[in-house]
Amino acid sequence: MIKEGDTVVVGVSGGADSVCLLYMLSKYRETCPVHLIAVHVHHGLRENADGDEAYVGKLCESLNVPLKIFHIDAKKEAVERGVSVEEAGRIKRYELFRSVLDEEGDGKGKIAVAHHKDDLCETMLFQMFRGSGISGLRGMLPVSGDVIRPLLCTGRAEIEEYLNSEGISWRTDESNSELIYARNRIRHEIMPIAEEICKGASDHMAESAKRLSEIEEYIKLQAGAEKDKYIRSTKEGEKKSLLLLNETVSLPKALLGELILEALCEISGKKRDIGLVQVEAVTDLFSLQVGRKREFIYGILAEREYDGVRLSLEERGARPVTEAGKGFESAGQNAADDGNKSEPSDTEIQVPTDGTEFPLADDYIVRAEILSDPDLKKIPADSYTKWLNYDTINNCLVFRHPKMGDFLTVNKEGGRKLLKDYFVNEKIPTKERENLWVLADGSRILWVVEHRIGEDAKITENTKNAIQIIIKEGSFHGRTY
Repeated sequence: MIKEGDTVVVGVSGGADSVCLLYMLSKYRETCPVHLIAVHVHHGLRENADGDEAYVGKLCESLNVPLKIFHIDAKKEAVERGVSVEEAGRIKRYELFRSVLDEEGDGKGKIAVAHHKDDLCETMLFQMFRGSGISGLRGMLPVSGDVIRPLLCTGRAEIEEYLNSEGISWRTDESNSELIYARNRIRHEIMPIAEEICKGASDHMAESAKRLSEIEEYIKLQAGAEKDKYIRSTKEGEKKSLLLLNETVSLPKALLGELILEALCEISGKKRDIGLVQVEAVTDLFSLQVGRKREFIYGILAEREYDGVRLSLEERGARPVTEAGKGFESAGQNAADDGNKSEPSDTEIQVPTDGTEFPLADDYIVRAEILSDPDLKKIPADSYTKWLNYDTINNCLVFRHPKMGDFLTVNKEGGRKLLKDYFVNEKIPTKERENLWVLADGSRILWVVEHRIGEDAKITENTKNAIQIIIKEGSFHGRTY
C-alpha cells in the first residue's frame, strides 16, 4: 500500500477509526519514512463539530503530524451538486484530499481513509439489499487507485480495544446511532443478529468479499480482451456512441453484463449509480424490435438497431422514450401476488436532482431538487408539488408506469399493499392504470402521481434531507404548461 518516501494524506474526523489509523501511520513512519499529512474537514452540520476540530488539532500536534483544516458548507454543496448532504460531504472530502496530495506530493502518493471490516460488511449487505452486481457485493477494496484502506481487515471492536489499551481517546458522532439511516440499522440491528446466527459472520463476509474481488478482476480482464470484438465506437462531430453488436448476447451472462456496464460508464463518463438495473435494461433491448429505446441517468440513451444496441448521450431536455407499458394488469395474471414478480417497464426515466426540468412524454414537465433541513411548516399541499423523505431512498429514483410487484406503504407501521390492490380499492378504471405515472424506488412506490404518496415517503420530524418534486401539466416543446 505504502512505500518509503510516499506522501500519505490521511483523513481524520476525530472518530475512533480515523484516530486509530492516524496513530498506526504515525508509528509506521518510524520504520518506513513517509510524508504524513492529516486533513480534517468541518462540514458545518453538527453542534459538536467545533470540538472535533479542536481535538484533532491537539492530537496531530502531539504526534507531530502536520494538519490541514477545511471548512465547507455541506448543505450548500448538496444543493449545488443535486445530491444528499452526506453524499455532497463525501465528494467534497475526496476533492480536498486530492488537492492536498497534489500540493504536497505533486499528485503522487496515497489517500488513507479509515474504512474497516464492519464498514465492508455493511456495504456488502446494503448493496445486496439494493440488488447489486459483483462490484457492489464485494464492497470496498483495500487499494482503489490512490485510495488505501489499511484498516479494512480490522473490526470496529478491535480498533476500540486497541485505543483503550493505549489510553487513546476519540470523539463520537451522535448521528452514528440514529436508526433512520439504513446503514445504521444494518450496523446496530442486522449485524448483531448475524453474529448470533453464525459466529464470525463479519470475518466470513470479508473472505467472501475477497473471493468476489478475485472473480470481478478475472471478468474485467476477459471483458477487456473481448471489447474490440463486440463493441464499435463511432463519432459524429462531438457526439460519441457505442454499438453493442448482436453477437454480444452469445457471451456468458457475467461477461455480457461487464461489457455493458463498462460501455455505460464509458459513454456517460460516470460510474456512480450505474449498475445492475441499467445493465439488465440494456440486455432486454436485444430481444425487442428495432427502434425501441430506453433513457437512463446522466442522459444515457439506449436504442435497438438492426446490428445491436447503440448507446449515446442525449442533451438535457431531450424528449424521453414514449412507449406503451408492458401491461400492468395483463402481465403475469397468474403470477404470485406476493410482490416477487416484476416485469420491466418500457418507459423508465431516472430523476436528476439538480433542478433541471425534464419531460414525462407529453404529459408533464418535472423538476426535482434536494432540500437540506426542510422547514416542516412549509410542506406544500399542492397535488403536483411533493416533498418526500430523501433519507429513506435506497435506489436511483425513476418515473415510470406501474408494473407487477409494485407496492405502496399504506400506514405508519410499515404495512404494505400491492399497487394493483390499491387501484382496485380506489376504483381507478383498469384502462387508466397502465398510463399513470409513478415515482419508484425499486418496487417501492413513493408517489402515484395525481393520487397519493406512500406513508414511508412522508416527511417526519427526523427528516434531514427532502427531495422536492414539482410537476406541471403540458408539453415540453412550446405549449403552455
